[in-house]
Amino acid sequence: MPADIPSFFENPGKASLNFLLLMLISYTPKHGYVLVQEIEKHTEGRWRPSHSAVYKLLNDLEADGYIYSWEDKDGERSKRVYKICEKGIAFLAETERDFESFINAFISSLLVAKDITNPDNISVLLTNKGKAIVSNLETVDRRRILTKLKTFLDDEILSVNQQLEALKTDNAPVIGITNDHR
Repeated sequence: MPADIPSFFENPGKASLNFLLLMLISYTPKHGYVLVQEIEKHTEGRWRPSHSAVYKLLNDLEADGYIYSWEDKDGERSKRVYKICEKGIAFLAETERDFESFINAFISSLLVAKDITNPDNISVLLTNKGKAIVSNLETVDRRRILTKLKTFLDDEILSVNQQLEALKTDNAPVIGITNDHR
C-alpha cells in the first residue's frame, strides 16, 4: 500500500473516500460536485463528505499520480474534470482485498458485539463468523440456509453477467474483478 494513502485499517474514513473517488472516476471522468452527489446517492444519503474534503483528496490523488484532470468549459463556467490513471487502476486492484478484509472484520465485529447470529441474514452468511455458524447447524437447517444463499448468489451472478455483456459493447474496462475471489 502506498505511503501516501492510508489502508482501511489505518484510517477507514480517508481510505474509504479515496477508494470511492477512484472507483467513481474509473469508468467515466467526473467533476468534484458530481462525485459528492454520487457518494451521497450510493450511500443512500448516509454519507455526504464535504466539498472541501473531496477536492483536497482529488488534489492529493492528482499530485501523487493516481488521477489527472483538465478544465472543461461549460458555457461561461469552467469545471475541473477528473479521470483515473494507470497508477490509480493498479491501486484499486491492490486495495480491493484490503477493503474486503476490512468490511469482513467490521461486519464480524458487529455480529459478535450484538450477538447477531441469525443465519437467515445474507450479510451474516458472507462473513467468516456466519460460515462458522452455518457449519454447526443441523443438516436440514444448513441445507435450507445454503439453498437461500445459493439462490441469492445465482441472482447476483446473473446480474453481473448481464452487466458484463452490456459493457462488452462499451469497451469499458472492468476494474477490480479478479479470479482470486472464486
